[in-house]
Amino acid sequence: MRFTRGSVVTANIGYGPHHYVVVSGDARNAMLPSFLGVRITTKPKPALDSIVELSAEDRPLIGRVLCDNIIELNHNECRLKGRLLQPTLRRIDDGLLAALGIDDVYSRIRGT
Repeated sequence: MRFTRGSVVTANIGYGPHHYVVVSGDARNAMLPSFLGVRITTKPKPALDSIVELSAEDRPLIGRVLCDNIIELNHNECRLKGRLLQPTLRRIDDGLLAALGIDDVYSRIRGT
């Protein structure tokens, strides 16, 4: 199965099963055996721009998306858990920009 951006998958990469959000683009995901994901955790985390809180609309998923924990996962090692809504994906986009240190650059490009 090929996963698309915004899918939530479960993967066990050696230290127990964890949930990940697919953040790589669909063109990449369709052509390669792997995709890029960021981990979801239920553990408390500090308030950082790179950590996105899931909201009530994202239930049954709960916790935080760690946009600074980007990992490559193989399609064949994951199971589909669900999908996140567009507003949550937009917040994850912002979290990724912050995690990669390009949020200031993007703001200058946008003129904001």
